[in-house]
Amino acid sequence: MANWQASLLMQTLSTGSVLVLQRDKIDKNEVPTLHGGDTFYGSLPDGDPFGGTVIERHENRAIVEVDQKRYHLHKAQEHEANFDVTVELPHEFWVID
Repeated sequence: MANWQASLLMQTLSTGSVLVLQRDKIDKNEVPTLHGGDTFYGSLPDGDPFGGTVIERHENRAIVEVDQKRYHLHKAQEHEANFDVTVELPHEFWVID
């Protein structure tokens, strides 16, 4: 189980929103990956905090729960995320289905 810091590249948690998930307290050479039971937290662009838990993960898909609502995610494809975004910690891009 690991903790992640989440950044949202859009205004809300909705279909098509991109989440950048960065691992907390990790060796910069380690390649992180989400696992069931992992938790994440962050702030929406308006400053409201949000957080959730990875309910399950299977290959490039995951189900997360945020504020008692479940979201289905898939690992971002190149056309869905700006992979040029400068992120200091090891990270993954995920998109809400």
